[in-house]
Amino acid sequence: MHRRPVALLAVLILLAAACGGDDAEEGTDTPSDADVTEADETADDGDSTDGPLTASFRGVSETEIKVGIGFVDASDFGFDTGDIEAQWRAAIDRVNEAGGINGRMLAPLFGSFTPVGAVEAEEVCLKFTEDEEVFAFIGFVREDNELCYTEQHETIAVNTDTATIESIERSNGLLYTADATRLGLELLAIDAAAEDGLLDGADVHINASVVDEPLVPEITEALEAAGANVTGSAVQSTPTGDVPAVRAEHDLIVQRADADGADTIYAISDIGLNTTGAVERSGLPITIITTHDNADTYVNFGQDPTAVDLRVFAPRQPEEMYDAGEAGVVECVENYEASSGNTVNVGDPDAVPNNFVATLRACRGVDLFAAIATAAGAELTNESFVAAAESLGGFELTAATAASMEADKVGADDTPAEPLTWDPATLSFVPA
Repeated sequence: MHRRPVALLAVLILLAAACGGDDAEEGTDTPSDADVTEADETADDGDSTDGPLTASFRGVSETEIKVGIGFVDASDFGFDTGDIEAQWRAAIDRVNEAGGINGRMLAPLFGSFTPVGAVEAEEVCLKFTEDEEVFAFIGFVREDNELCYTEQHETIAVNTDTATIESIERSNGLLYTADATRLGLELLAIDAAAEDGLLDGADVHINASVVDEPLVPEITEALEAAGANVTGSAVQSTPTGDVPAVRAEHDLIVQRADADGADTIYAISDIGLNTTGAVERSGLPITIITTHDNADTYVNFGQDPTAVDLRVFAPRQPEEMYDAGEAGVVECVENYEASSGNTVNVGDPDAVPNNFVATLRACRGVDLFAAIATAAGAELTNESFVAAAESLGGFELTAATAASMEADKVGADDTPAEPLTWDPATLSFVPA
């Protein structure tokens, strides 16, 4: 299985959780930027096992839960990920057809906004929170735009993108993401490296970017719990655009790590690229452990992953899950195709529309919201939703072989990381 590079996948996720395209059936309306339309009401009366349903909170009536579905429209930039509103409708309709959330139907409103800047994203937020008074936001926002919901309007936000450290800290416990957090991805990689016997007794130096510097204490704790001796850490201070200066800085970092007795460097996220280059130039027998599996960057920067002892760990990709028939990926795709009449292009990153990841992201966002809201019971409020998330435990999440929510856990996806190896034939990382 050809493994899609992380950076490319991240771009596709951004667009997939975002863009409207033209694979809709003829006559289907596609929302314009900052345009919000309310879905047709499909609410049916239902009974909850917890007692009579009432209008328990803002956006929650006896028969429905009003949610705002927001996504980026990048069609003006030449990206086509299909009819994103239809993808979300299909995922929501599947929940409603199964009885809704404790008998209440999900009533979606849709809003799109440009990926450039935050003005249109804020306009949609204000429409959802102030004009329509939704119970929760579900969808894709970036650059901390979820703070308009959580911090400014005390509205639950279920994002389908990885949340930033700042947005997590400022969201008053109202932010959730279907993805793993940045820290979560690193902890999964550390677990996998420990299983491979790379950490017990190893002398490990940690390399980080300024963005990921706040993760260093918890990563240190996880490495030491796995039996490693952490010799020190370094944070890249050079701006990433100054490539020669970045290389010079990492050459020094690797020399210092070696002087401190490190035999292994744990390079957080994309710092794995710079660390690989520096170790290769140094010729030192240092093992590198990283989650950075963006093959394009290694190739574009002229680095040979086979020239060093590079150990890459990352979760299984959606295409692999589709081929294996696991994690509900096939069911999500087939549900959308049956609902919309459109075809999902699986396994072809150059397909038009490139709608595979987009379809999965809609299923994942609805899965997470539905699991928590169902556990919250008949009296659905912010407080009951938060309490339900803190005690939810494991649940089924599309395109995740494991998922859970608990107290102080923002990211739901627990898919284990797996070791990857470099495939010279395809210039990509593949499962080892």
